[in-house]
Amino acid sequence: MTAQNVTGKICTMGPKGYLEIPLLTAVTDGSQNTEVTTNSNFTVTSQSVGIYGETQRITGGFVSAKTGIIYAAIVNNGIVRAVVPISSRTSGATGCGDMQVMNPITLNPGDQLLVETFA
Repeated sequence: MTAQNVTGKICTMGPKGYLEIPLLTAVTDGSQNTEVTTNSNFTVTSQSVGIYGETQRITGGFVSAKTGIIYAAIVNNGIVRAVVPISSRTSGATGCGDMQVMNPITLNPGDQLLVETFA
């Protein structure tokens, strides 16, 4: 099993205005339901997306991994609330641009961005 960095961002609108939630977490390939948290280089501490973006409505974004990513979803209490677009950065590609989230939800405390990657 290898580890890779899962990166990306979630774009939101709400009481705080336009807010991009930067994402970065090291994930072990094959481990199910690994939470991706905010990038502490920008947000001081790593936090769940529901805490960092509380009351903000998701408008778009993406999640990417170096070799492969199976899914990325925002889950609260075991219920999938939204599916986040995914991309791969294989062969030196840089990922992708923002994509629309098909089910724009308002983030609440307890919302987690869960992913699964593969080598």
